[in-house]
Amino acid sequence: MTERAPDRPRGVAPAGRRSPRAHAAILTATTDLLAEAGYGALTIEGVAARAGVGKTTVYRWWPTKGALVIEAVAAALPVPAQTDTGDLRQDLLTAVQRVVHTFARTPAGAVIPALAADVMSDPELAEQFREQLIRPRRSAVVEVLLRAAARGDLPQDVDTDLLLDVYAGAVFYRMLVSGQPVTDLLAEQLVGLLLDGKTPVKPHVDASENCTT
Repeated sequence: MTERAPDRPRGVAPAGRRSPRAHAAILTATTDLLAEAGYGALTIEGVAARAGVGKTTVYRWWPTKGALVIEAVAAALPVPAQTDTGDLRQDLLTAVQRVVHTFARTPAGAVIPALAADVMSDPELAEQFREQLIRPRRSAVVEVLLRAAARGDLPQDVDTDLLLDVYAGAVFYRMLVSGQPVTDLLAEQLVGLLLDGKTPVKPHVDASENCTT
């Protein structure tokens, strides 16, 4: 169940009404506690104590724990500049590897699957999730894909949203559902599937590696 400030209007308070020092301290405290204990154990009370502010201060600016965590994760995962080398395969591989790295190798990225339940049950939180975390990171890749289409490397009417959904969804599914490895090999397989229709195969394992002496 989403932890929400009692008797407060929904929505995040405008940044101009926030004390910059307290705002930064709260976001830092949130990311630190997420790394230490995870999303489930995080509480507004704990964040307030770590940041040295009152609980009401946190609730004044973020109506729910999820809203606070989304902003903290967005701040901890700045939108990278998407390099457009003119080589579609390399540029797409870089984009997929970045998703793999974010989900599998950063504390902030590991929090995103844990947010899923709250996001799915709260339309306003879901919109904040898309606005602060998803759209800025997708738009940079979409621009690269559209330029590739303009060069003739992709169809002019390429469905960029579906293409991004395929690779991001595969990574998310492995993290949240199947528990299968999320590796750079997965990134290479996804790019081969998307650009060449290449059926992925399991990594070859040398039988001698499994032999005991």
